[in-house]
Amino acid sequence: MATLCLSGGADMPVRPYARGQMWLLPPNLDDLIPMDHVVRFVASFVDQLDLSALGLRKVPAVRGGLEYDARLLLSLWVYGFMMRIRSTRRLETAAKENLPLIWLLGGQHPDHSTLARFFKANREAMRQLFVQTVRTSVHVGLVGFALHAVDGTRVSAVSRDKALSRDELLALEERAARAIAQLERSVEAEEESASADPEGCTMPEALKNPEELQARVKQALAELDQREANRKSHHGGAIDPKTGKPYGPKINLADPQAVQLKGRRGFVMGYNAQAAVDDKARVIVGADVIAQATDNEALVPMLDEIEANTGRLAEATVYDSGYHSAENLAALQDRPTDVYVADPNMKRKESKAQGAAYHKDAFVHDPETDTYRCPAGKTLVLEHVYRDPSRDNYGVRVYRCKECRGCPHRDLCTKDKSGRRIRVRPQDALLRQNREKMRTEQGKQMMRQRGAVVEPVFAVMREHMGLLRFLRRGLENVRAEWLLLCAAYNLRVIWQAWRCKAELRAVMAA
Repeated sequence: MATLCLSGGADMPVRPYARGQMWLLPPNLDDLIPMDHVVRFVASFVDQLDLSALGLRKVPAVRGGLEYDARLLLSLWVYGFMMRIRSTRRLETAAKENLPLIWLLGGQHPDHSTLARFFKANREAMRQLFVQTVRTSVHVGLVGFALHAVDGTRVSAVSRDKALSRDELLALEERAARAIAQLERSVEAEEESASADPEGCTMPEALKNPEELQARVKQALAELDQREANRKSHHGGAIDPKTGKPYGPKINLADPQAVQLKGRRGFVMGYNAQAAVDDKARVIVGADVIAQATDNEALVPMLDEIEANTGRLAEATVYDSGYHSAENLAALQDRPTDVYVADPNMKRKESKAQGAAYHKDAFVHDPETDTYRCPAGKTLVLEHVYRDPSRDNYGVRVYRCKECRGCPHRDLCTKDKSGRRIRVRPQDALLRQNREKMRTEQGKQMMRQRGAVVEPVFAVMREHMGLLRFLRRGLENVRAEWLLLCAAYNLRVIWQAWRCKAELRAVMAA
């Protein structure tokens, strides 16, 4: 049996080393950083930025010290995000220990408080920084405008506090009110008697500051009211198996703007991060964050974002089924791009092939009699038209079959005792047209390309750039964090191309 020899054998010399080795001449830090190192690329990119155009603001020093250069702090944030160092305390530590960062900062090491104040003061500038990376990518030819794939990824919020329902919030508010009343009674008792028991006013850990807790609960209840007014902002209509009713929205007190998202391991509180990716070099050309569980309402804003960042749209733009709706398809008709939006009904029909034969699309309309004929040859006549413009179902026409009794296909067609009904909306023609488009070989090919373009980008962000969860609270802070991460990702792509292609270096130098 072979054994592993750690000593290397008596006849093999060992390379000596000494941790206290003295230098004859002091080393030049610049000689220790390779010329093609990514940190040099970051320094060059940031040095060429117009800080006034970015809207970058300086952070005044505290206690009368000298303030740090805004360009230096921005370089630290960008390089940190590229190297999966995203927290202010880890950036502070890395600035003292990471050799490329020591070179980048010229030996300076701002503390975490300075870094946090700089990020907070320049949240809006992160969008302009991202736009600069997009336009640089376009300038050097890394954006081909053949296909843009748009998708969203659900990212957990930093807080791990339990999400609370309305009933739980009201119960917590009541506890806070009781705690405030108890404190007031304790103060009155102390004023009346100097021998009052000091232990009588101890509060539970969660109620140490009941006034602050009460204010946070009121803010959370107001946010909950707003979400209940827009049911699309949570779960996308998921059903609670215990009650058989849709899940109600829940609130995280530490981050009230975070929404409940359905992930692979159940529901989590977080945000929906959006990205549009060009297929040539997988550059992100559009990015945003929404506090909604579904992607539906992000379709048109993301298209506007792409056009604003690059100046034009791609020949084709592909979305998955999360963006599918009649309203979105109608809004895309006049856009100068060939849009492909996956239809979720197509997957449902594939899983239920027998029922798909009696889907509404299989019913044929006769415009002369304004009736529909089902696949079994039965006739559906107009039963009702919704004519109230103030209602969501305005313009919907309902047709019913009066010949369902005795039909051998009734079990596959309907369970309604009064016969099969179909509801025809004004947008149904548009939905049917999109379904036919997605059934073509071109549509199937586009959907295959979509996954190959955008999914690897999210994988790189999670595995190589450390996007396990957002590290900041609130939609505005999270959006700035996502835009900075997207900018850092684009710079990785540009740097890798710059390192491999001499012609690209010439273009950037010009």
